Amino acid sequence: MSRVPIRVRLTLAFAVAMAVVLAATGAFVYFRLQSSLDEGIEEALDARLADAVALARTGETGRRADEEGFTTIVAGRISAVPRDRIEGGMRTRGTTVETDLGTRTVLVGASLADRDEALSELLTQLIIIAPIALLLTSLLGYWIAGAALRPVEEMRAEAAAISGSEPGRRLPQGRARDEITRLAETLNEMLARLERAIERER
Repeated sequence: MSRVPIRVRLTLAFAVAMAVVLAATGAFVYFRLQSSLDEGIEEALDARLADAVALARTGETGRRADEEGFTTIVAGRISAVPRDRIEGGMRTRGTTVETDLGTRTVLVGASLADRDEALSELLTQLIIIAPIALLLTSLLGYWIAGAALRPVEEMRAEAAAISGSEPGRRLPQGRARDEITRLAETLNEMLARLERAIERER
């Protein structure tokens, strides 16, 4: 790894960090949407159950179904009435109601098809978008790393051109008071000391 150029190492570190951020963001969005959809289904199921209980109190029985779910009211008591469970792509719930005409068992269900389809579409979009976003941000990171290291390359080229025949020649110093500028100052001070030492030797 030490033989890998610094620019590439910085880009790899940036890509790994961005991959973690994208994965965490995608997971948050997915589970947040799942929770929101589940809450909507719960509310729809509660409303359907309340309507079914009201019908059962009038003595009505039978089954009604649509794309959103179903409602079933039967006379008598059914053993092991489901309080809340998922089966066959439906979230179902049931209860028993005591009426003047006897006991009624109420079963209602809400379809999970729309919820599952929405989550599937979101997951597909995340799988497509995340790699593209990671590639673009990695390219951006590579460019930023190159821009940040450009002054170092300029100093290297200048240092290679400095010779004893050109006394007083120094490395370029940036205007920003950052680490690269301080490095240039330190190297220039070292060159000045070397020149003074050479002059004393002469």
